[in-house]
Amino acid sequence: MARVEILGPRDLLGPTLELLQARGVLELRTPVAGRAAPPLHPAAAAADAASRRAGLLETIARIDALATRLGPPGHASAGLAPPPPTTGELAGWLSGLAESLDRLDARRAALAEERTATELFSELVVALAPLRHGIAPAAQPELHGLVLRTDPTALRLLEAEVARLTDGTAELQSRPLDDERTGVLIAVPSAHAGAVSGLLYERGVEEIHLPAAYAGRPLVDVLLLLASRARALPAELARLDAERAALAAGWLPALSQARAAADAARGRLEAATRCGETRFAFVASGYMPADEVAGLREAAREALDDRVAVSARSPAPAEWPDVPVVLRNRPWIRPFERLLGLVPLPRYGSLDPTPWLAVTFPLFFGLVLGDLAFGLAGVVVALAARRRGVGGPVGRDVAWIALWCSVAAAIFGILFGEALGELGARLGLRPLLLHRRGSILALLGLAVAVGGAHVALGMALGVASAVRGGHAREAAARAAKLCALAAGGAAGVAAAGLLPGAVVEPALGVGAAALLAALLAGGPIAALELVLGVGNVLSYARLMALGLASAMLAEVANGIAGALRPAAVGLVVAVLLHAVNFTLGLLSPAIAALRLHYVEFFEKFYDPGGVPFRPFARSG
Repeated sequence: MARVEILGPRDLLGPTLELLQARGVLELRTPVAGRAAPPLHPAAAAADAASRRAGLLETIARIDALATRLGPPGHASAGLAPPPPTTGELAGWLSGLAESLDRLDARRAALAEERTATELFSELVVALAPLRHGIAPAAQPELHGLVLRTDPTALRLLEAEVARLTDGTAELQSRPLDDERTGVLIAVPSAHAGAVSGLLYERGVEEIHLPAAYAGRPLVDVLLLLASRARALPAELARLDAERAALAAGWLPALSQARAAADAARGRLEAATRCGETRFAFVASGYMPADEVAGLREAAREALDDRVAVSARSPAPAEWPDVPVVLRNRPWIRPFERLLGLVPLPRYGSLDPTPWLAVTFPLFFGLVLGDLAFGLAGVVVALAARRRGVGGPVGRDVAWIALWCSVAAAIFGILFGEALGELGARLGLRPLLLHRRGSILALLGLAVAVGGAHVALGMALGVASAVRGGHAREAAARAAKLCALAAGGAAGVAAAGLLPGAVVEPALGVGAAALLAALLAGGPIAALELVLGVGNVLSYARLMALGLASAMLAEVANGIAGALRPAAVGLVVAVLLHAVNFTLGLLSPAIAALRLHYVEFFEKFYDPGGVPFRPFARSG
């Protein structure tokens, strides 16, 4: 990372922030004036900055609401260009869209209400057919449709009240629609229609309202009109939906642009408060990747006519705790950065463990699973998931990690001579390294040896990290502890007969000298840390235990397949057990490997507390 300062005339602060936001490579920090520099104070906010920010936030909320109302577009369409968010035109532009949506919503609501009324009235009329009433056409009879809860007493009271209000000129017909509802149709001369409607309103009875065009028509004409509208309404609703989809296709991209522009303007208002200024100049400061500095200088020269100066320097060690962190790894290693998601980022200036994780995590996974068939199955699943893009970028990274873990499992399956347990041996597969179920002590020794190498690597990285940070005494203490651990390991291996016996005494002597050096450099705590280091190494025995458990479960599955009768039942049970073993083989090694890295490995050198890099850029 580089500490960057940008200096220019005060009137160029706005254009400079636009450039920085477009580039998206600088994390802004409040600048600090040097002793010989002119007085520097935070950039003063414009008089209307608060109201402009509130207006932009309101605009963003309004755009989000309109986008939600539009819904998903049928297809993307370009052509609309939103006005700038800093002008008043955008509000009118959004109001025009809101009015169009209001009209569409009102038309659709009216059609939906008509369709509901038409369906209910049709059901009612069909249930009461044949329909006849004795009201003369000259009286312009109106129809009032009701759907009531079945209650004979209430129905008689309604009929009596209607007769009273209409002087007996109305006619009421009813018929059950189902077990709980009764359909009622009241034919009323137009002169008494208002009184009947008032009665129904007072009693809380909801009418089925039909369009005014149905009023006064004969019942046969009403039925014909109902049937015609029932056929026409779905098409009209579909046309409205198509019109809304077309509106969404044209407007949603423009709304997205308008929202991005408004959010960018809001971001620049807030970023201005993190800049400094003097009487005539502004200063913008922050951190950015060192390899991006040249590009920023060139862009500033072209966009701002060489009126802005961009200076950069490496952060001083005293600044390292505040410097943001960007992990930079090769493409094939980069997915393994996901494994650091459960721990804080490494502090700036410390070591990035990702390259080591990319090697040792699959190694531990393969050592535990150690089965050729399971490894090949994992390769197939990982390649298929990666090809199909399951889970997006995160899923692709996880699939990449799973691919290499599966490759390691297949390689160890060849070394152990296992494919679905002993089935590999029946197919001619022979152990090249050791037989796990028959060489338990050798497997334990292998796991502990791997642990010793891993812990020693962590301690060596700790020495390098201390040297890099300029902590000579700490580096000496860590180097002495590493030497003592290595000497003790050599003595133990020699005592087990794997090295000449003559190695024991020199190794113990070197270990004692290293322990004394560690005590002198690191104090009494160094002895405790050395003991804990031995415990860390022994913790890797869990790799042996988990691997042996997987191998034994595969053997049980194979034994059941040969013992159960009929053979089909044994085969089904064996397949299920192998599936369970495969599932456990994906989870247990991953969890164990992560635990060994986080607890035993990282504590030897890892310096957490890194600040994530958050550049000033357009959102999204």
